[in-house]
This record gives sequence, C-alpha cells and structure tokens, in this order.
Amino acid sequence: MTSYSIDGLIGADKLALWTDAIADWADRMPLSSVFVFGAHVRGGGGAGDKLKIAVEYDCNVSDEIMRSWQQENASGFASLEEALGVQIELFAEPDRLMWPAIRDAARAPLLTVRKVKVVRAVGF
Repeated sequence: MTSYSIDGLIGADKLALWTDAIADWADRMPLSSVFVFGAHVRGGGGAGDKLKIAVEYDCNVSDEIMRSWQQENASGFASLEEALGVQIELFAEPDRLMWPAIRDAARAPLLTVRKVKVVRAVGF
C-alpha cells in the first residue's frame, strides 16, 4: 500500500489525502462504489470519530481480488486504517437506513477519485 502522510493536515487537505488512499485501496478490492461520509466530511470529526465508509460490491472480480478482500476483512481493515491514520466504520449492507441519503448525496459529490465519492449525506 502507498504511504500517506496525514499528520499536520487539516480539513479539505486531509480529506483529499484520505480519498486518494481509499481509492488506491478500493482499486484492489471487489468494490464497484465507495462512499465516504460522516462527521469528518462535514468538518466536525474529532480524534475519537471514525471515518465512515460505505461500499457496494462488484461480483465480477478475479479470485486474487476476492482473496485480498477476505484478508482485509479478516484483519478488520487494519491496513486501510493504518494508511489513513484514523479508525474506520465500514458499511456494506444495502438495506441500512443511510443508503438512500448516501445515494442522493452521491448525485453531487464533494470529491470523486475513481470509484470513491465523498458525500455529505444528510443526517449521517
């Protein structure tokens, strides 16, 4: 994984760096779409707040990519958290209440890097 320097950055710079790191990670995972949202996106995230990431799966991927996902999942996504320098909360269940708000916000993302969209989902 690419090394990113997060310390000392604030606001939009930190969010842009996180988005690049998440996009690099997502390129190696069986994901079709990734959405970053929550307190950090709204600018109010503190040291104890987790970065919220919602994912949609891509079923048409190689066995190698599936193995990468299984390893990440088994580690609790430790390599992504290490690259970001913040704890994450990953959402993958499409029936969760936040999905309509995320999809609505994704129509006008704050930032897009490949399959990653940073969104200001109302209420989340």
